[in-house]
Amino acid sequence: MLRMSLSLVILVGGWMIFAFWVAGVAPSLVSLLWRSLDSIVPMLKTPVTWPKVSIIVPARDEASKIEAAMRSKLLIDYPDFELIAVDDRSQDATGAILDRLATEDSRLCVIHLDSLPDNWLGKSHAMHVAASRAKGDYLLFTDADVFFAPDLLRKSVTMCEGQQLDHLTLAPHLECHGFFEEVLHAYFFVLLCIGAQPWLVRTPFRLSYLGMGAFNMVRRTAYDHCGGHAAIRLDVLDDVKLGKLIKSNGLRQDALDAGGGLRVQWQESFFGVIRGLEKNGFAIFDYSLAKLIGYTAVVVLFNLFPYAAIVIWPDALGAGWLASVLFLHIATALTARLLGSSPVVSLGLPVAILALLYTMWRSAYLTLSRQGVRWRDTFYPLSLLRENVY
Repeated sequence: MLRMSLSLVILVGGWMIFAFWVAGVAPSLVSLLWRSLDSIVPMLKTPVTWPKVSIIVPARDEASKIEAAMRSKLLIDYPDFELIAVDDRSQDATGAILDRLATEDSRLCVIHLDSLPDNWLGKSHAMHVAASRAKGDYLLFTDADVFFAPDLLRKSVTMCEGQQLDHLTLAPHLECHGFFEEVLHAYFFVLLCIGAQPWLVRTPFRLSYLGMGAFNMVRRTAYDHCGGHAAIRLDVLDDVKLGKLIKSNGLRQDALDAGGGLRVQWQESFFGVIRGLEKNGFAIFDYSLAKLIGYTAVVVLFNLFPYAAIVIWPDALGAGWLASVLFLHIATALTARLLGSSPVVSLGLPVAILALLYTMWRSAYLTLSRQGVRWRDTFYPLSLLRENVY
């Protein structure tokens, strides 16, 4: 009897984990794959009058990448936009490059900051300063290394005007330079589907929200109504929390795939991704060890144990566990395709699972041992960050 009961637990447990993955990932993945910016915009009416857009680009020590990316922004085919770049205390040639570009094109305005006020994160402060000077009906916050297709802004404004959105965030295609970097990006996005549920972002459900640093476009009236970046001034996850700020105020939001219209190289290598998440890996869990431990337990049971289960129970008992593994690989392959990578990278999924787990714990260790976050030569005390999680 005990053996039969244990067999039932194993059998049912495997299928329950499979159901978790399907319910958690499939709706968002289908939404992002089939409901892209390019698929919706052709069905919408072109605005009679194009509203002014202020493109805001915070930059700190981006000399190696910023010129090419900024030139792509200046080639945007949109009738009425201004480009505001903020040189945030850069120690390299970032400021000089921006000033030179501004002499070539009057649409580019450069703001130089040489200090950071108390109780502000550098990037949030830079965007706050730029927003206070912006004249656009829409504010588009993007990163210094993001490349735009010339027609992306027309499509995005058509989407916002046609759907009466207050906030639109777009998923870029990520340029990767290695197999494991690609699979890590794809797996991270699968987890994002579970955590944010992008298919619900456009609904009134306030617990589902999203914001991406590559493209966060906000209606000016909505930004001011919510308090702007001043409301999230010390939250490390500024891009995501801008989405939360919009949604928590009951405003309209949507998240879509930008197709080939938006490109960015997130990090320079597989290990660059690990280092890049040093600042915000622990912040995802609100700087809580209990939440990180809970996340780790879920990853071990739902992500890693199914691989062991199909070896331990290669018969019918392991069917649900096998289905879970297969579904997770398929979801990662589809996500890789969405991000512009080859679906073949899903074969490296176990490595990505372990690497991301290591990354989160590394971030927690560094944050706790330093009692704060050091990023771009600025130190932010942990006590202050915890008090200001939005």
